[in-house]
Amino acid sequence: MKKVFMCLLSLTMLLTLSACGASPASDSGGNASVSSGDTEGNTEIGGAKSKIGACVMSLSYDFQLKMCNGIERAAAENGYESMIYDFNADTELMLSGLEMMADNDVKALYGLFSAPEAASDFMKSHEDIGVLMQGQNIDGCRAYTVNDYKKLGEQFVEALEYHVNEKGITDGGIAALWLDNCSNKDSDYYTAKQVIEQTITDWCEGTEFYYAPSEYYPKDEENAANITSQILNADPNIKFFFCFNNSYGISASNEIGASVPDSSVYFVFASEGDEEVFRLIADEASSLRACAYANVEESGYLVGMQLINWVENGEMENVAVYKELVDSRNIADYIK
Repeated sequence: MKKVFMCLLSLTMLLTLSACGASPASDSGGNASVSSGDTEGNTEIGGAKSKIGACVMSLSYDFQLKMCNGIERAAAENGYESMIYDFNADTELMLSGLEMMADNDVKALYGLFSAPEAASDFMKSHEDIGVLMQGQNIDGCRAYTVNDYKKLGEQFVEALEYHVNEKGITDGGIAALWLDNCSNKDSDYYTAKQVIEQTITDWCEGTEFYYAPSEYYPKDEENAANITSQILNADPNIKFFFCFNNSYGISASNEIGASVPDSSVYFVFASEGDEEVFRLIADEASSLRACAYANVEESGYLVGMQLINWVENGEMENVAVYKELVDSRNIADYIK
């Protein structure tokens, strides 16, 4: 039943794209669509219009759809055609789709591949096509999306600074709940932990605020709540929490609300945002007061601009995932 639903959803997406002016461009078994922008700025290569595009696992996933929407917007604003290929999580279709895109004068593309290593041969045999990959630096790609963890740390301290100034708080401790991968020294998340901790420590310097170095790696939401309780009991001065995902932030906030008589001075930050996080930020009784929300379509737009950069200049740079700080100052913009 799930497979039937996914197929119907992919078909719905294809029909929706067609209704918006897109046209089928493949008989390979995957779903392809071409959207035309203002052609005034198009680059001509070999007598045909150059295109930018995306090869993704499935447009039925909101993340992939929004990334492609951003790429299409960048193309339209700059006079390029865009080709979006949905290979329905089938590696064979992925490879045939990549060749089809090359045959259709796609000169730069974004790839979210189910089998990145399988796409490596294509990238190395089509060096004229600039490929920007989602989150991985695979042999043959020109650039990839990256998380800006320093920026994430800065967003945490910016929101915390606003909170303590608004509440007139002059001291207190900061703790953190990390993803389990942050304990692995061979993981990018370990580096992320170091960068964020340093940013917090720098902010505390010269103040009465302090960071309590912590090795807390919750296994799940229940464990995150238990660890929050342990932290509160071990050091009553700790009132501020950095949580390295949204579910830990929700758990920490709920535990604080259940454990302390007055949570008004407490502050919880989640490194991700969703509707439940937004609802809690809007609730003055909740200690979950801020998050970093990934604007996926804006990230897609920035990816699209790098694809255009490749076509026009033969250059491509990594794209930092675009995140917006959400707190009491702008939460009304995110509540549906």
